[in-house]
Amino acid sequence: MTNNEIKPYLMNIALDNNISVVFFDTLDPYTPPATDIEARCIAMNSRWHNKSEITFQLAHELGHILSGQQSTKVLYFTPYKYGMELEANEYAISLLLPPYLEDKNAWDINVHQFMDHFSIPYHLEDIVIREIKKSL
Repeated sequence: MTNNEIKPYLMNIALDNNISVVFFDTLDPYTPPATDIEARCIAMNSRWHNKSEITFQLAHELGHILSGQQSTKVLYFTPYKYGMELEANEYAISLLLPPYLEDKNAWDINVHQFMDHFSIPYHLEDIVIREIKKSL
């Protein structure tokens, strides 16, 4: 599944869970996406400087809400590997894996191809490996 095909999949997840996703085309290319958990609203930057990262960012922001996190502050995207950000990254990976794996045999699955496909930071490799093993 391509990034263009995965966006409707993620948007349907948002819709099914009463999450508003708004794409802004007036932001600076380095303004990260943000999530207001209480309002169940995600603000995405369609002008993000690295377009290939937008799909993972959207899955990550969905992860903040769908994993049941609690926060009264707006959360800005960071690919860090601890706390709430780690939890959102894990959730994002679990959202992206099913459509990626659906047409693949076990021997066709490549961790690095998956990570490259969705521009997942390499410091999350151990999480990707764990999630792939859980999915097989």
